[in-house]
Amino acid sequence: MTASILTLILTLMSFAVLPSDRRSPELSDLIGNWTGTSLCQVKPSACHDESVVFRLSHPQKDRITVQADKIVEGQPVTMGVDDWTYDKPARSLTYKVPRGTWKLTVDADGKTMEGTLTTTDHVVFRKVHLETSP
Repeated sequence: MTASILTLILTLMSFAVLPSDRRSPELSDLIGNWTGTSLCQVKPSACHDESVVFRLSHPQKDRITVQADKIVEGQPVTMGVDDWTYDKPARSLTYKVPRGTWKLTVDADGKTMEGTLTTTDHVVFRKVHLETSP
């Protein structure tokens, strides 16, 4: 009986350790097209909910080029292209713009990103959900 309880405790402890043991995706793992939504959080406003594609390319050290496109009538319209900073331990990409900061966090499996555009006065203006595209 004691051995089975010890086995159960060790098994439960191993599950508790697993999430923190997951590695952060390498910057090169993020290359590709990420599709999803960019949803307005301040309403009413001039902001519109959008389907988006973020195209990640050209990783260098802790930076990667991001081309952000919204989809209008089925066609991509580029909203901007610039280098974003990658914080590997935090699994986050950030980019500062005059009105605020974009921040995307990659899940531990490197399959989805969740993020926000937060204004300089700390208002969450947009929420973004992205998934890797085949």
